[in-house]
Amino acid sequence: MTGTPFVNMHPWDQVPLLDRDGAHRDPESIAAAWGDERSRVLLVDRSSRFGIAPFGIPTQGEYDEHTAYLGRVDGTCWFARRVDELPTGRMIRDEPPDAANTQLVMAALAVLAWHESMTHCPVCGGTVRLASGGFSALCRECNREHFPRTDPAVIVGVLDDDDRLFLAHQTSWAQWRASVLAGFVEAGESAENALHREVSEEAGVRLSAVRYLGSQPWPFPRSLMLAFVARGYGGHEVDHAELQWGGWFTREEVEARTAEGTLVLPGIGSVAARIIDAWRIGRLPVPEENYWADIDAELVVRTGERF
Repeated sequence: MTGTPFVNMHPWDQVPLLDRDGAHRDPESIAAAWGDERSRVLLVDRSSRFGIAPFGIPTQGEYDEHTAYLGRVDGTCWFARRVDELPTGRMIRDEPPDAANTQLVMAALAVLAWHESMTHCPVCGGTVRLASGGFSALCRECNREHFPRTDPAVIVGVLDDDDRLFLAHQTSWAQWRASVLAGFVEAGESAENALHREVSEEAGVRLSAVRYLGSQPWPFPRSLMLAFVARGYGGHEVDHAELQWGGWFTREEVEARTAEGTLVLPGIGSVAARIIDAWRIGRLPVPEENYWADIDAELVVRTGERF
């Protein structure tokens, strides 16, 4: 278990501990930060593992544009650099470090993945050069400036009227691994619209109530997970395309199957685990207690209009 759910105990709920240092991203300031003996570099390999022994090494050699300047934590400047392999590295989805280091890892994973995809201008096809400590790219041909892209995705703990949770297994996952339902928000779509569409398409579940819970960066390679709890019905047959199997689980079934190894739940570094753990201890918020739904209902009564 991860402890008390949905309180300010996770690094993405807090006032940022990582100062992105937007006022000091000019070449001179970054060069000075790189030359500071207190500055550190976080190493990240191509499998998204980061160095833990130690967490960060002193800056050394020449700064190059493919090294990202992440910002400052308690006055210390932090950079990120890609390496081929870190055999003893850690995956953020399995065992996250403390809050400040988690924010550093999330930023490093996202911006380094963007570096590898942002090689040419998407407008004119010209080559680009990285700027602002690796957090923007300037086209050498048309001079347009580009920034790291974030893809919004929804993830939801769907409960039925008996307080069972819907868990499903994607076709690409290892045997017995399961999680709550999730999917990407499409162009011109709200997160709530995407939620209804995804759970219906993938699991045949219809939703009668939806409540927003919070968000988490998930840089694999660049997602922002928007977490919800919802009330659902149906779900007797998954799509057998993206999902191989799925269904409603009681708490007793989850505990028994995880104990025997026939159900493997998400690692503690994910918001999926947070949703599932909150449900396991009976603390997942009730989806019917939706702030906007209450306000909208009152406005209809008072004005006779629906917004």
